[in-house]
Amino acid sequence: MNQFEQFQNVLNLEQKSESVFCFEPDTNYFVGQTPHGGYLMAMMHRALVSVLPHSCAINSNVLYLDRTEPELVELHVESFKIGKGTSSGQVKLMQRGRINCTFTALCSDLDKLDGYSDIATPLPEIFHTCSENDCITMNYDNVQKGFTPSFIQQLNLSVHPDHSWWLKKDFDRTSEARCSGYIELDGGLPDQFALSYFSDILPPVVTNKYGPIGWIPTLSLTTNIRQLPATRKLFIDGIAKDLKNGFFEQDCSIWDLNGNLVATSRQLAKILKSNEKLNT
Repeated sequence: MNQFEQFQNVLNLEQKSESVFCFEPDTNYFVGQTPHGGYLMAMMHRALVSVLPHSCAINSNVLYLDRTEPELVELHVESFKIGKGTSSGQVKLMQRGRINCTFTALCSDLDKLDGYSDIATPLPEIFHTCSENDCITMNYDNVQKGFTPSFIQQLNLSVHPDHSWWLKKDFDRTSEARCSGYIELDGGLPDQFALSYFSDILPPVVTNKYGPIGWIPTLSLTTNIRQLPATRKLFIDGIAKDLKNGFFEQDCSIWDLNGNLVATSRQLAKILKSNEKLNT
């Protein structure tokens, strides 16, 4: 089974009622002992469009309220409004009667969207200054055996050599808080659920500036899916900015290799105990 087929298989949900689904988190898509946020987002995305009449969450907002445990998850879907061209609703991810995540989205059918297009966002300059052959496979096992999260091992991800923080011995705080490179689920064209997964696929890019500084949780994530990719391999570029009181924004843009912007995301994340770790 290739990577794309495996990912499609994990999206299968058990339907308990018209608006409630459940699944057991797949350990292949974990960070340590915790399900990966992008994987959970893809599962919530799948649940919502299973109830609404439109196939893709073109705009979504996730709040990560609490840690999701490696045990049975329930997804409770609520529809807000159903129209001809768009529909909207929310998914509550629940365990033990508590809400761990919420996914609120505006949905439509990408293949039916019609309208004027302009002011396109081109591939960034960094795409043209570094070839794919020079990129480095993301693998942290040189830091500690088994350190690479399982969710990273389920796809092909190689990054710009300047952004391979796990190979650095010293960190220059004048360097960019950035990570860019090539991503692919071998075996198929990424669909809307893969784009949800990819929107949170990069490690916190402040790591490229400050080094490994422990767990950096994502608190909220907003994603816009603009179109489905025309190429299997995609280019991804993540940049962090505005670190204030330990909180920072991380922006991510994803293009197919024909130069089409297919998705963007912005997350708010927090460096835990940032004063202790960074005031040196």
